[in-house]
Amino acid sequence: MLASELEVTDTLGRWMAHYIAERMARLEQKSGSERAIAEAEVADLILRLWSLRRQLPGSRLPLAEVDEVEAAIERLAPGRRPWAYFGAFSADTEPSMEETEASTTLKAALLVDRLSGDLVHGLIRLAAEIAEEDDAVWVKQAEKIGDGALRTVRRIQFADNDSEEADESPGCNSDVKRRATALSSVVSALVAALEAEESELSDESRG
Repeated sequence: MLASELEVTDTLGRWMAHYIAERMARLEQKSGSERAIAEAEVADLILRLWSLRRQLPGSRLPLAEVDEVEAAIERLAPGRRPWAYFGAFSADTEPSMEETEASTTLKAALLVDRLSGDLVHGLIRLAAEIAEEDDAVWVKQAEKIGDGALRTVRRIQFADNDSEEADESPGCNSDVKRRATALSSVVSALVAALEAEESELSDESRG
């Protein structure tokens, strides 16, 4: 597959494609230990080429969508600490749990921070599933090689599938919808509370 992709690009790509094809064709002419050595050399060549897949010529790179999801996952720390999603406070300036519980505003902010992170996490999990479907042909090859980006993308799916929340939801779409609904409910309640407070202050000023 890599060879066929390279063959339609530039001169260097065509040379690489024919070189790989030639080395693989020679395997049929070998046997015993000689073939085993040649197979190891070809495998090493393919792995070295795969390690450069993001730099290959052409507009459609192997596992392009999987790579994009991997980059997003790396920005979402699993088991993030309170206030970690938006990064409103650094680790040494975060309000204590007692301070947070005593402030309605801080409690709301912390809840929005957590639910926003949960929603984004769910959306990235959905993007991971879509990326695997769109790159399905390449995914089969990446599985054989043990591609790191593919492992990262699958980790977010398996981690969620092992959770109790995943058992409650029949699919990733439902999970994202549940998380979006939770965040929407909190934001709607917050807007209503702020409007009520504004109305109360307005009445007091007129009085």
